Amino acid sequence: MLYKIFHLEVVDLNSAMLITVSALVVGYVWTCFRASRRQKMLELETTPHRVLLITAHPDDECMFFGPVIQKLSKMENVQLYLMCLSVGNFEGKGSLRKDELYQSCKILGIDEGNILLCKNTLLPDNPRVDWDTVLLSDKITEHVEQLEIDTVLTFDSYGVSGHRNHVSIYLAMFHLVYNKLLPNYCRIYSLDSVNILRKYVKCIDQLFNNTSDFKCSISTTEQYNLKKAMQAHCSQYIWFRKLYMKFSRYTRVNTFTNISAE
Repeated sequence: MLYKIFHLEVVDLNSAMLITVSALVVGYVWTCFRASRRQKMLELETTPHRVLLITAHPDDECMFFGPVIQKLSKMENVQLYLMCLSVGNFEGKGSLRKDELYQSCKILGIDEGNILLCKNTLLPDNPRVDWDTVLLSDKITEHVEQLEIDTVLTFDSYGVSGHRNHVSIYLAMFHLVYNKLLPNYCRIYSLDSVNILRKYVKCIDQLFNNTSDFKCSISTTEQYNLKKAMQAHCSQYIWFRKLYMKFSRYTRVNTFTNISAE
């Protein structure tokens, strides 16, 4: 009987030690991972960079990339460019939306001379149209090389909302990465899409850890400034986008993952 009690105590002790060691190992690995992700953001903050943000339509910069724009536009070592691949003429308001984009970027801190707005009939603003991968790749490569861009930010394979124009940009970027058509020094990051609950409930999203390569979050004051920038898109600022700007996690945080050919 005494042996059984002693044996059980030894087993319990071994189990407790195993659990403790496992917890310490997991904690150490997670700490290293978070430090590595933070280091990538610190590199953007402390080292000169030329960053190209690629979007599909006027207002994408506010609805999806506002946090990272506000951070990068304030960094002295960072030259931030915005490449918008259409004028947003789906409803025939292309000319108006062009003006709205420039006003929005002014509020966000992007220099007017750093805005590259494309108007190409082969790249229509249409949620049911896939843009040509080769055409996009050529256009992107041209600007990356001309501007000596070392960091590109854009959509991931779902494009946050599933919009086919957004997804087309990702496919073009993956094509460039897979075929090694970009300069070796150029790094490509895609904005993480998340499930609908995390997307629309900011407070819940904060409870989730992620495996992104870097994370960028903004203060309440900066979120208010982002709302002002979205309001500059008068033709688009209707009720459901007002709700989006109030509740979406993309108005508070951006997380990015490196696009790799592996």
